[in-house]
Parts: sequence; structure tokens; C-alpha cells
Amino acid sequence: MQTPLMSATSIWSSKSDVNQNYSELIADVRKSDPLHFNMFGDLVAMDYANVKKILSDSDNFKNFDFTERFKIVSALSNNDPGLLEFGESLRYWLLFMNGEKHAEHRRFVNQKFYQANYEKITLDAIQEIIAGLDGQEETDLVEMARQFSFLIISKIINLEKSDYDFIQKFSYVITFIFEKTLSVTELLECASMSQRFHGYISDTFTRHENEATKSLLLEMREIMGSSKAPQLIGTWEFLVNAATETTTLLLTKSIAALIANRDKVINWNAHNECAIAVEELIRFVSPVNWIPRQIANDMEFEGLQLQKGKTMLLGLASANRDPAIFQNPDTFMPARKPNPHIGFGFGMHHCLGARLSRFELQKFLPRFMATFPDIRLHPSKAPQWDSKIFFRGYKSLPVLLK
Repeated sequence: MQTPLMSATSIWSSKSDVNQNYSELIADVRKSDPLHFNMFGDLVAMDYANVKKILSDSDNFKNFDFTERFKIVSALSNNDPGLLEFGESLRYWLLFMNGEKHAEHRRFVNQKFYQANYEKITLDAIQEIIAGLDGQEETDLVEMARQFSFLIISKIINLEKSDYDFIQKFSYVITFIFEKTLSVTELLECASMSQRFHGYISDTFTRHENEATKSLLLEMREIMGSSKAPQLIGTWEFLVNAATETTTLLLTKSIAALIANRDKVINWNAHNECAIAVEELIRFVSPVNWIPRQIANDMEFEGLQLQKGKTMLLGLASANRDPAIFQNPDTFMPARKPNPHIGFGFGMHHCLGARLSRFELQKFLPRFMATFPDIRLHPSKAPQWDSKIFFRGYKSLPVLLK
């Protein structure tokens, strides 16, 4: 097994030239060595077949146990209690649960989460975003997408508009836990933001009680029981983060893709054509580049000896560009069908918010693109890339609206 050192190393870089040529880089590595060990010792899967096979096998490849990671890091930091507390709170993230515990909690959250009136919530949020852009010549797509994601989550669980800055900072910082080169200082910042979020949600519970608000938070707490409040807070720590960061990435990169492919005609008013185009956008932009899995037992996989507890990194973005599955994978084809992408994962850990994300795009993009048909990249303000690898995307993306 020969790994092209420069390319295989480059895909873990956040340099601008890597971000700008990322699709080409992952294509090179996927073609030459779709299954390899990276410089961190992780097994990396980049082809569609292996990524989907691993996602389908939750017995041998578990959700990653970040709690154990934080115990180790805490020991290196004089047993910092903040890191230990943060590690424990991650046990309540659906993303890190396994087996029946995951299945049971997922059923409960899924049932309650989708009781909200999402059509009204989404349409109201879209109207507010478009109204806020009225008369403006330019905007930053990242900031706009963050505002939209906040409007959605704030309407679901009755947050206040003044909470916007805190929610954005929390969501942005907390996703650094996935990065491979995170320092202890950065982990401590993640732990601090988690602690602040727990206090914030507790205060939100109190506010809803005092205001006699019809609250999804209070309904879920009543069903789960007060003794499981930490589990409920951990659940919303995950959901708020996922709803904010994933929505921001998906919406920003989708509009950027539509700008770059404005020659591709899409009849947004035809429901079926709109839905098919949205699926292609999810495949094409793949908002989450990598997801981790942990090897459950010593085993052999595709001729490789794997050790229990070691990490596997699954390249969703790479798998969604695999030419063995997708014809002309680097071309945005809004009428592509079939389109078996895994942009939201696959198997029992398939993204809980996938249905809502699809619905948001199907409602947002037709209205936004019709309102701003001449939208284009800003000629004198260059995009800025974020430093994240797992959630690779823009930090700012200035556009002209007219």
C-alpha cells in the first residue's frame, strides 16, 4: 500500500491553496490509495464502497468515544476538571452514542424534534432574511447563512434574538473538537464554551417556566424527568451545534455552487426538479468532509489488521465524488438521478436533521435565487477560508446582490 505522501498529507491542511483545490487533491488520493493510514496513524477511507461499508457496520465500527479522549487529555493537564466535565457531557451527544442507547434516544429526540411546525418556521425565517437584505448591494453569505440557521433553531426552542452572538460563538468553537491537531489550550476553550452553554440552557429553562412559554425544551424535560436534565442539555448542545454549523456550511456552499454554475437551468417552481437539484447540491458540496469511527475489536478489514480502539476517518466528501458511483462526479448536474450520495451519512447514525436540512434548502433556494437573480461573487472582496478540516468551508464569502 503506497500513499502519495504530498497529497495524502495535504488533505489535512487548511491552507487556502488546499481549500481552493480540495476536490482535485482528494481525487488524487482516492485514486491512488483509497484506504490508507495517515500521518496520525488513523485508517482513512475515501472511496464510496468502503465508506458506506463502514457506515453500515455499527457493530465493528462504533461512534467515536470522545469521553476517553478527554480523560487522557485531562490527565496531561493536571486532571483539569473542566475537560473531564466536557468529556462526560459528550456522552449525551447522539453523535457519540452507540447501540441500543443510541437507538432509544434517537427515537425519542426524533419524535419530539419533528413536532414543530417547520413549514411556518422556515418560511418565516426566509422572509425575515430576504427582508433584511432589501435595498442592500452586497452581503456576506456566511453571515447570512448563520442568521438563517439561528432563526430556525431559535424558533424551535424559543431562544431570544439577543442570544445570536453567543450561539454562533459556541457552535463555531465546539466543532474544533473534531480537529486532529487541536492543542490543550483549544480543548480548554471548547470545554469552557460547553460549560457556558449548559448554564445558558439552564437559564433558558427558567425563563420558559417564568414566562409560561409553550416550550419544546420543557416538554422534553417533563417526559425525560428532571433527573435526566444533563442528558437533555447534552442533547441540545449537539442539536444546536449541528443545526448551526451544518446549515451554515450547506447553505453557503450551495449558493456558491449555484453562482459558479449559473448556466445550469433549474426550474425551482417544479417540486420534483427542485428536490433533485437539492440532492445534487448536498452531494456536490458535502457540508461535512470527514466523520470519525472507532474500531470495536481487533479485526481484519480489506486485508489490513486493525486494532481495537483505533480511529477510522471516513471521507464523505471524497466518497460523494467517487467516479465508480457518480458519472462526471466533479460536475454539478442538477438533474442527476439516481443520486445515492451519503452527504448526511448512512445507516443507524444517519443525520437526525437531514429531513429538515432538505426542507430548508427546498424552500430557501427558490425564493432567494428568484429575489437575487444577479447574485455574484464580490469582485474586490476575496472569500476567506476557515481553518477547520472536518467542517471545511468559508469563513466569509462576500457577494454582490444586484
